[in-house]
Amino acid sequence: MAKSKVPRDEVASTIESVRAIEDIRFFLLTAPANWLGNQIIRRYCLSNNDGYVSCVRWNGLFFITGTDIVRCIMYKFQHFGRTITDRKKFEEGVFLDLRNLRVGNDAVLETPKLKFLDFLHKNQCIRTQKKQKVFFWFNVAHDKLMADALERDIKRERSGQSAVSTAVHEPALSFHYD
Repeated sequence: MAKSKVPRDEVASTIESVRAIEDIRFFLLTAPANWLGNQIIRRYCLSNNDGYVSCVRWNGLFFITGTDIVRCIMYKFQHFGRTITDRKKFEEGVFLDLRNLRVGNDAVLETPKLKFLDFLHKNQCIRTQKKQKVFFWFNVAHDKLMADALERDIKRERSGQSAVSTAVHEPALSFHYD
């Protein structure tokens, strides 16, 4: 049986996509390390259009917002080869998953007009200054959230429901979910 050859540019593109996913994973694992004494925020640039993901040190603890968690997962989806077709529904699914992270153990509940929420808003870590959870950095299972979002979407596709993303390039095109 003849082996089909994958075009060189497609291989290079897939390698670049996997590298981008590994880069954000590395940031999520190491962002809280080696901070300067007065440093409050460390950012990872997703792209010109997608903005940043921020690790914020506040009162000696490290935090990430739900908005930034969604940005991370969307970025990973994009580089995995899936285009988000229904952003609102996608975000709703991730925020539903984040409800499992509890205030006190995994997050703090911030109310409007507090300095922390104001700082997060000014640095575009959140969209609004309404009451919301802000998550302890080390309590967020980013890979699991990504896997759950992907599983949810593939199950939608299989059951004939409208998915919130579409496979458009590798590695998503050849990915098989069991």
